[in-house]
Amino acid sequence: MTRLPHLAVLPLLLAVAGCSSGSDADDDLPPAHIGQVISDVFSSDVEGRHTYVVLPGRRYDFTVSRPHQEIGSLVAEDVGVSPEAPDDRRFVEIAWELNVPPGDTFVMEAPEDVSPMLALIADGERYRLGAMDQEGVRAAIVVVPEEADDIGLEIEYDGLTQVVEDVYDAVITRADGPDSLYLEAPSVRWENCPETRLEKGDPAVSVHGASCQANISSPVPYFGPLGWAPPGRAWVVVRFLAGALQVGYDAPSDYVEYTEYPDEVRLRIEGASGAPELFPLGDNVHAGSQDDGSWEAQAVFSVDDTLQDPRLSFRRVVTALAEDHVAAAAAGAPDELRRVHAGEL
Repeated sequence: MTRLPHLAVLPLLLAVAGCSSGSDADDDLPPAHIGQVISDVFSSDVEGRHTYVVLPGRRYDFTVSRPHQEIGSLVAEDVGVSPEAPDDRRFVEIAWELNVPPGDTFVMEAPEDVSPMLALIADGERYRLGAMDQEGVRAAIVVVPEEADDIGLEIEYDGLTQVVEDVYDAVITRADGPDSLYLEAPSVRWENCPETRLEKGDPAVSVHGASCQANISSPVPYFGPLGWAPPGRAWVVVRFLAGALQVGYDAPSDYVEYTEYPDEVRLRIEGASGAPELFPLGDNVHAGSQDDGSWEAQAVFSVDDTLQDPRLSFRRVVTALAEDHVAAAAAGAPDELRRVHAGEL
């Protein structure tokens, strides 16, 4: 079936209120005033132009009607206004549906307590519809001046406002937000660190558990704890996990056990601006070295928004101290061991 390019029809939840009863009671209702927003409308189909906006982890598809003079009598009666607008004002119906954009949008960590705020713009005047919190299809009616020609939308989310200048534009059908939200689906790749023998040097030294993994995102315009990236910049989010190590010295006379100090782990992406900001992973209370000797953190880098395929370099410094200094000395083992695990992913 061919989709009409200039007309979108969005069914709402209950197609009942669009019916007009023609009741004499309608004559007793006051006219709606300019700027009035009739929320939570359950009306008949909204016919109009389609446009959409993409936010971190979500997409809203809108249908906006042309200004018209009459609305369903049941809707009007429910809110206590006349279903027919006076000659100097008109009704604009707007409906929106929540959808999920493609890609690994979870990497942007959109907070649940931040709500998109919607406003309709008519000839430069802003009419606030409020938060778009609820799932499913929603709708509202806005009363605008009769002469209003330019109808647009504003959607504000966590400090960034996206604008649809003209909802009736036959060419532009999306908001003016960051291109990466619309043109690139966020992606994530998993990498295992290259194997290495940390016991290089003295063959008596044994290091077990020298493994690590990284989850590396493509550049994204938003990361919940940091918000929107500055203009021309993007975030690369890296989840880095390094397992706990067991370090020992196998001397001819005895086996000496060592206790590992908190690791020093440095992560780097070429072209990134400065060191990454670290955030805890999962239920961990802090980022970096954990109580069990592992190292875990979510590292967020600021990069140029044109960066493609970010490459991660890591350098893990392992330092361990003999648990029994006397036994270590008697076995000819060093009191302190230091090894480095490094590579690129």
